[in-house]
Amino acid sequence: MRPTVLAITVLAACGAPHPTEKSATQAPPVATTPQPGVQQEDAPQGEIVTAQIKELNGEKYGRPPSKFKSGAVSPIPAPKPEKTATGYQVVFASHATIVTPTIYDHEVIVSGGFRSKELYAYESQTAKPLWGIDLGDDGPSSAACEQGVCVLNTESCTIFAVDAKTGKQLWSYWLGDPLTSSPTIAGGLAFAAYPAQSAEGGQMPPGANHALAAFDLRSGQIKWQVWLDGDVMSAPVAVGEFLYVSTFAGTVIKLEQKTGKIRYAMKAKATSAPVVEFSGKTGVESMYYTRRGEDEKDGAEESVIRADHNEPKTVYETAKKKAGYIDRTVQAKSAHAAESKDNDAANGFGGGAPASAAPDLAEGQVGVGSVSSMQGFQGSRVLRVSNKNVNTMGDEVIATDNATGAKLWSYRLSGDTAKQGGFLGTAPLAASGNILVGTLEGKVLELDPKTGTPIAVYKVGSQVRSQPVVDAGWIYVGTEDGKLVAINTGDPAITGWPTWGGNAQRTGVAH
Repeated sequence: MRPTVLAITVLAACGAPHPTEKSATQAPPVATTPQPGVQQEDAPQGEIVTAQIKELNGEKYGRPPSKFKSGAVSPIPAPKPEKTATGYQVVFASHATIVTPTIYDHEVIVSGGFRSKELYAYESQTAKPLWGIDLGDDGPSSAACEQGVCVLNTESCTIFAVDAKTGKQLWSYWLGDPLTSSPTIAGGLAFAAYPAQSAEGGQMPPGANHALAAFDLRSGQIKWQVWLDGDVMSAPVAVGEFLYVSTFAGTVIKLEQKTGKIRYAMKAKATSAPVVEFSGKTGVESMYYTRRGEDEKDGAEESVIRADHNEPKTVYETAKKKAGYIDRTVQAKSAHAAESKDNDAANGFGGGAPASAAPDLAEGQVGVGSVSSMQGFQGSRVLRVSNKNVNTMGDEVIATDNATGAKLWSYRLSGDTAKQGGFLGTAPLAASGNILVGTLEGKVLELDPKTGTPIAVYKVGSQVRSQPVVDAGWIYVGTEDGKLVAINTGDPAITGWPTWGGNAQRTGVAH
């Protein structure tokens, strides 16, 4: 049995300043459209900006701040679960968005909602309450758990590490207001991004507005920090010895996990977190991400890119899809935009997302500009499974051939992306060889990976925008109206996807 410790990052309109300030010990700074099936030897779909991103992190400029106030947690009772015909549910007082829960060591770890300051743990199959804590900050994000530590962000400014069995705090830092991504764990480090409005030892580099840091998982010691040109979409992605991020500026960056050294950066117009694999035979890196189109005369477009060879060269771009679901003009009029603004106002952002969040970048790139919608954005992120890439692109789930980018099948989802806003289905996950997708219609669909045909439909009863998770035959879903819904499928083979992205590294790859 693995030990269970939990680390959390908190995001939202921050309340009163925390009373103490720590200086985290820090290591020295280190500083033409391709057609499906046609091998490309040109640069990737985007401008290489490695030199520019390295310059932001050079000796010419100051470093991201390394002194942070401490957060604090206090114990609270966990709400009682309710039995349902298919399992159980927990209704939280906030009645607000519940992001993807995390299953860890037979526990389900779940926030109390975007408008809450709470985090809870329940026994995953019995729903027995284990602990609850008040974080003092709003909007807990999805957790990552590894080596006995779970890391989680809230909208309101603080990263926490707490013991998952008791909720006891291990360490915490008030990083910046607001935080809109979830953290990632790999190699004994926790990786988190945050807004930075000043620099230590010099001036801020032009164009930098966020920082990415690596924290020791158990002590919270800062190992390295780098400047970014925007907040991280969804979460960093850790593969092998490297770390990858897509920023809301559309930039994809590859770094070394241990040092923060930047390997490459490209202005890729990215609209999702990347998914990366390395060939076992050749060691060649293959990256998959979605991107916006170039001309977009009739509104936003989106496609899937595969780029190989570690420097990265474009292998293919899939057929472009009209993408009103990431178009700021279309989305500004949607119900999701209005709901997100209401959520923000409840957390102290009555005037809209603050400039520190760089919401203009997110609006221009993926059509969301509230703190709530930025934190909840999961995009058309690719699921790598077998010989396919599967992703939800607005109003349909699409499977494409991994080698060529050719479309294999699609499944149309119910709803209207313009009126309702955002995506009609979540980023897909894999379990028992099949594909699962949560829907805005209030269901979890199980699809045949060969044909896209529904094999089973599990009723949730409320809108779902965050990726579900599965473990030992149970499906766990966070809803838009503040519920954790647990469904017993009766099939223990439905398992293996316990957190957003599939694991603490957020890889998005099914094995």
